[in-house]
Amino acid sequence: MEVLVALLLLAIGVLGYVALQLRAFDASAEAMQKSQAMVIMRALAENMRVNKTQINNYPVFVRSYSGFDATTPSPTNCFDSACSLNQVAQFDAYQTARNANQLGIHLTMDNCPGVTATMTMRRQCIYAFWGKTQPVIVTTGSGSSATTSADVSSCMGNDGVYVNGASCLMMEAY
Repeated sequence: MEVLVALLLLAIGVLGYVALQLRAFDASAEAMQKSQAMVIMRALAENMRVNKTQINNYPVFVRSYSGFDATTPSPTNCFDSACSLNQVAQFDAYQTARNANQLGIHLTMDNCPGVTATMTMRRQCIYAFWGKTQPVIVTTGSGSSATTSADVSSCMGNDGVYVNGASCLMMEAY
């Protein structure tokens, strides 16, 4: 009887250790995803700093590739041909979306929480989503007056606080 009780206690201890290992694995995978998202967002922010004259076009281009998949048409390849600064911005957004997609990350770009209309063009936020958390692109208006924005409420609220359990990151880009 004592041996059975000892085996039961040992089994409970081993199960606890296995649960701890599974949690550590999940935390490690989440840290890797965050790290990869940060590298991708930082690269896009640096590209924006290099191409400052097109900084107002980057949010539009990034949002246009937020639903990136294998069928997404590529813009002019600026590695192989001369491009205008506008084409470089579009190619940067495409390359970033493609790289993110290969890692299971979706990107979008929109106004940062708490940004007023006078600050909009100087301060934008890049959002990276993965797992079950996804951005929603919202189009308002129609025709040439249509504008798109990103609904990032699955990631964070208007106060800039992350939603509990969301798999996303936000980075401010100037």
